[in-house]
Parts: sequence; structure tokens; C-alpha cells
Amino acid sequence: MTATFAILKRELLTYFVSPLAYVFLGVFLFLAGVFFYLGIALTGEASLRVMLGNVSISLMFVLPMLTMRHFAEEQKTGTFEMLMTSPVSPVAILVGKWLASLTLCLVMLLGTGLFVAILAYYGDPDWGVVATSYLGLLLTCGVFCAGGLFASSLTDDQVAAGMGGIVLLMPLWLVGSASSLVGEEWQARLDHLALLPHLRSFTKGVIDTADIAYFALLTFGFLFLTFRTLESRRWR
Repeated sequence: MTATFAILKRELLTYFVSPLAYVFLGVFLFLAGVFFYLGIALTGEASLRVMLGNVSISLMFVLPMLTMRHFAEEQKTGTFEMLMTSPVSPVAILVGKWLASLTLCLVMLLGTGLFVAILAYYGDPDWGVVATSYLGLLLTCGVFCAGGLFASSLTDDQVAAGMGGIVLLMPLWLVGSASSLVGEEWQARLDHLALLPHLRSFTKGVIDTADIAYFALLTFGFLFLTFRTLESRRWR
């Protein structure tokens, strides 16, 4: 636990001394503001639903760019070998980096609290729905951060890692769009694989164990693949 916390602290310091984190934070909050405005303007409903749905898609592009440096930079600068031969276990390294990315995601989501405050000032939001919606977004961030770390572990090129993370995660969104092009039987099957239907339940105030299991399995799967990649590189 101490080693994991040390990695977490190190990565957070790296994030916040770099202008990159602030640029992505600014871009993310700008997009969230646009989606918040459009959601109210187009539907006439004082709700976060449109904003949160579109924000999840934005995160799919933003987060791989934030996680791309984690292992790719270590490999390019030659510090990866030192890290892997240190007394810190690969699991502690992996979990520390993942938690650092997830913490930054939490900061980004907290930034959208401004829109919740606006909604509360002019209306009467269902706080249960607001809470479950943000829980769904945080679980989505967990999946995207894990997928981005896996892509970063495969290469020493940060740009390739970022683009690879987006390509890796995009099927989770596209499969939901493709479900409308097939029959009802296949649509139901594809909806089980798509991310948005599982997130949509949270935006309706519903917490389903099947949805939680979906996000947990994807996160664990990406982290496990990253761990296996690190282990294979460790003994080369």
C-alpha cells in the first residue's frame, strides 16, 4: 500500500506540474459547458442527462491522451527498466498509475459541479439521479484509464499510445450504434457489450449490479492485460 501511494503521489505531481493536465481540464470543462447548454436549449429540460451522455464520449478521447505517457515515456527515457527492477511490485506500479489517472478524472468531474449548482439554483434536481449519474461517469473513467494504460504499455511512442487507446476504446461506443442496424435479437446482445446502455441506467437513477459488473470486468480486464504486458517486458 505504501508503494502504491508513493507511485500515486509521484504521478499526481507529474500531472500538475505539466501544462498538459490543465489544457485537457480546460478543454473538458468547455465541452461539458457546451453540452450542458445544448441539452437545455434543445430539450427544454433542466437536466444533466444530455451533458453527461456526451461527456462520456469526450472522456473516451481525452483520457487516453492523459494516460499515454505513463509507460510509453518510461520506456522511451529508459527509466522503465529501473522501475521494473526496483523493489516496488508491478502491481503497485500499475495500481498507483491507474489511481493517479482516476484522481485526475475525479478533479475533472468535480469541475462540472458548477453546472449542478446552476441547475440547483434555477430548478429542483433529483439528487439521487445526479449522484448515480456521477457514479456511472466515475466507473466509465475507471475503464477508460485502464484501457489507456494498456495502450501505453504496448509502445514507447506517446502519440501512438494515445491514438491506440482511443482505437481500443472506440468499439465500446460503436457497438452500441451498430445495434440499431441489426435485428432485435442481435441488438439485445450488442447492448450487453456497449458502454452507453450500461451508463444510461445510471443517468436514470438506477444502480444495477449487472452494470457495475460490466464496468468492473472491463477495468479489471484492461489492468490484467497491462500487468501481463509489463511482466513480459520485465523479463526480456
